[in-house]
Amino acid sequence: MSKLKLLPALLILGITDAYLISHPNLIGKLGVFVFKYGMIKNFPNALITVLLTLGLCFGIAYFLEINLDKTWAKIALMTFTALSLFVLGQVIFKFSGGSYAHTGKAFVWGMMLLPVLMLYIFGSVWFSCKKTSKE
Repeated sequence: MSKLKLLPALLILGITDAYLISHPNLIGKLGVFVFKYGMIKNFPNALITVLLTLGLCFGIAYFLEINLDKTWAKIALMTFTALSLFVLGQVIFKFSGGSYAHTGKAFVWGMMLLPVLMLYIFGSVWFSCKKTSKE
């Protein structure tokens, strides 16, 4: 993670995620309008929201990777990884049924992609930490 070689891939996936989130079907557009989700109303707003979220996660993961020799950093990294996994489970559960399931496949996949990217950011640092501690 410290080599930043995966940053272009995360950027491309973040842009793709913003595109998917900003294109719900008619029911999804109605939900975005009624619940006033301005952060995903159109592509530029969704792009800012997704890139800020991923940038914040990347910054936190980078800060924790620098401080991996401290116990609190390892606990925080485990916590952020578990929290990302929990958010992914919540999104999958919410968008699997009910009215959310009818908001369009692109929108649903976009909503599921963001927690997957967050989980990847924190999980990759956590697993590299575990791998280096065994050696």
